[in-house]
Amino acid sequence: MLLDERERIAFLSVASHGSIGRASAALGMSQPTLSRIVKRLEQHLGVPLFDRFASGVALTVYGEALLPFASRIELEANHAQDEIGRLKRGTAGVLRIGAAPSLGSAFLPAILNRMVKETPDLRVEMIEGTAEILEPALIGRRIDVVMAGELSDAEDIQKLDICFEDHGAVIAAADHPVRAKERLVMADLLDQPWVLPPGGTEPRLAFESYLTGIGIKPPHIAVETWSVPMMKALVTDSGFISWLPSSLYSVEERAGFILPLDIPGMTVRRRSYVYRRRMGLVPPAVVRFLEVARAMRR
Repeated sequence: MLLDERERIAFLSVASHGSIGRASAALGMSQPTLSRIVKRLEQHLGVPLFDRFASGVALTVYGEALLPFASRIELEANHAQDEIGRLKRGTAGVLRIGAAPSLGSAFLPAILNRMVKETPDLRVEMIEGTAEILEPALIGRRIDVVMAGELSDAEDIQKLDICFEDHGAVIAAADHPVRAKERLVMADLLDQPWVLPPGGTEPRLAFESYLTGIGIKPPHIAVETWSVPMMKALVTDSGFISWLPSSLYSVEERAGFILPLDIPGMTVRRRSYVYRRRMGLVPPAVVRFLEVARAMRR
């Protein structure tokens, strides 16, 4: 066996704390005992797993290679516990899911509502973010399923046959002065104050690619923020212009506070997908989530 349970726990604790002392305190064992366990593992593998410094330790290239496998064992053990608990309680266990913000608010409520009605003691652990956040979380096994736009072609990620569609548009307050002009084009908005996600992020790059498609240089972005409530507040209260997926401002649109602007080339239909890891145990809650998502998309 590559490493036993005690070695695995010792290795992960030292790796996460970056110090034998802090790790031993967290585990409730003496430093010499923890050092012996780590040393025994290194001797068994025939390679050093940590570089030792006066201030602590750091993973070697061999330790970096071992880390995802040791972490995977820990997560799969947790999944096994969840499965055993599910069998004991007759429940669906835990759903660990990640989603892009627009998808989380647009499509997840109906799916989760159905699942919770079926299984009232289902527990959902959810994170929201862009591909830069969700992809490492999926590969690192902090979540088990993702709803997002295009992810990378990483070997451990599988795109499933479940597609969600929405559209993005340039938006402004319902009473914004630019609405007085007929046949608005993007050039009419370049001198307006804009609020968008930070540069280099997936939503910002997508926005800029749409501009490139119609031959327009990106406007000056006065405010960059990840906060969707801040974006919408600046649009409704301060005369800012933005570009957002329709699902993120649907409530304000129904209330008549925010409305899309009909800008040629800037109302774009978007497709998003469901992803999971190719390898490893699929928790029962994820299996049911995929069944419900497929049924609802049909």
